[in-house]
Amino acid sequence: EKIVGIVRWQTFTYDSENRLVKTETMANSQVESTSSYQYDSLGRRVAKQSDIKGNTDHRLFLWQGLRLLREESPGQSSLYLYEPGSYAPLARVDEKEGEAENKVYYFHTDQIGTPLEMTDAEGQIVWQAKYRPWGAVEKLVVNEVEQNLRFQGQYFDVETGLHYNTFRYYDPEIGRF
Repeated sequence: EKIVGIVRWQTFTYDSENRLVKTETMANSQVESTSSYQYDSLGRRVAKQSDIKGNTDHRLFLWQGLRLLREESPGQSSLYLYEPGSYAPLARVDEKEGEAENKVYYFHTDQIGTPLEMTDAEGQIVWQAKYRPWGAVEKLVVNEVEQNLRFQGQYFDVETGLHYNTFRYYDPEIGRF
C-alpha cells in the first residue's frame, strides 16, 4: 500500500511472478479508480483496463523486443518510432477510426531521451512538460494530445501515477522502483 495525501490511499495486488495485476485507489473512503494488468510469457505488459470515476479505458500494448511498438485502444492506435538501439522516442503515428489521414507527432527530448515536447506535422507544440528531479511531471504546459512516455522506456499510468518500466514500476514522486 502507498498512502497518497491524507485521505487517499492505493492498494497494489501482485501475482506469483511479482507482476502488478490490480490496483485500487481510494479517496475519502470511496473507490476512485481500479485497474487490472495482463502480461505475456516474456513478462511484458500487454493489456490494461482502468476504471477512473466511472470512465473505462482499455489498452493493448504490442512490443518490439523491450520497446513499446504500438498502443491500441478502441477506435485508435499509436505506432512509436525510436532512435536506433535506444529507447529515446523520435515520432508517433496516430491512426483514428473514421479519419482518412494518420497524424504524425515528433518528440523533442532532453540529453537522456526524456520527452520534453511533442509537435505536430506543422511544427506546433501539442504537448510540453516540465519535470521535477526524479521524473514526476511538475506542470503540463501544453496538453492538447495525450502523451504517456516519460524517462527512456517508461510509460505513465494516470490511474496510479506510476511509470511502467517493462519489468517493474517506478514512482517518480519518491524516485524509487
